Amino acid sequence: MSDAKQETQRALRTERVSISRALRLSVPPEARPAPVNRKDWLRQRKEQLQAARAAAKQRRDLLRAEIMSAVQDVAREERTAARLEVERLKAETKTARTYAREDARAAAKFERGQPTRSASKRKTLANEKRKLVSYADLLRMRG
Repeated sequence: MSDAKQETQRALRTERVSISRALRLSVPPEARPAPVNRKDWLRQRKEQLQAARAAAKQRRDLLRAEIMSAVQDVAREERTAARLEVERLKAETKTARTYAREDARAAAKFERGQPTRSASKRKTLANEKRKLVSYADLLRMRG
């Protein structure tokens, strides 16, 4: 590498170092981050990741608990609805049974109120046909 090229690179490097030093010194000492070596940085990063994992697990557990609570609420509502439906059906059958019983009573009462018919009533002739004509009278009438 030529000396001219090395000189330009060295100049650029020193300029970069001076700029970074100027930037560093422009920040007050209490606002500057403490120098951290790689081992400490890795430990801090690991702790951050563990904390993030723990927080995510806690959020997942909360969500799972919320979902289970909602599922239990839905199941409770379904059981209540089923119980109400059973009670409604019971009430319907009870009223139907009551109406049928009342109808049967009313029909029996109506039947009792009807005039009774005599079972064996002889057939009677009309007033004008009351008397039977003898065979002799029939021959005489014919002529």
